[in-house]
Amino acid sequence: MTTISTLGEVRPEHDRPVDGEQVLLHYQRSYPQPVIDVWSACTSREQLGRWLGTVAGEGADLTVDPVDGPVSGPLAVRVERCEAPHALVVRIDGRDLELRLTQVGVVTTVELIRRHLRPDEAEAIGPRWQYLLDRLGAHLESRPLPRWAGYQELAGEYR
Repeated sequence: MTTISTLGEVRPEHDRPVDGEQVLLHYQRSYPQPVIDVWSACTSREQLGRWLGTVAGEGADLTVDPVDGPVSGPLAVRVERCEAPHALVVRIDGRDLELRLTQVGVVTTVELIRRHLRPDEAEAIGPRWQYLLDRLGAHLESRPLPRWAGYQELAGEYR
């Protein structure tokens, strides 16, 4: 069954193993900026430092030290695929995260897909990505960045 919330969608994982139950989280947001500007906000170390955290490392192996949020300390990030300015696939904590960007007219749509989760993990992880997408949107729109406090209350939306 697909659970839809106003925040994101919990969907069955199509390539999940027969003996395991897995879901993915799917988010879609649209911004009135060119795709290259949104891509830069998602990949430029300078811009990431403004809304996500400090990025260190070289090549495909990076670490991100979040500014605010539910996860403290540096996160290991491996870039698996980068097709600027439309597709980025990374592994965070051994799990796949896909970012797809498309532009139609003056609007860029961002799809974020977090794969290979157990259904019970969606409740904890869903609010985290909601929070990060809200921070990205605030950065793109030059608004104050939201803080993590209160986002964990959104867990029920991801059941």
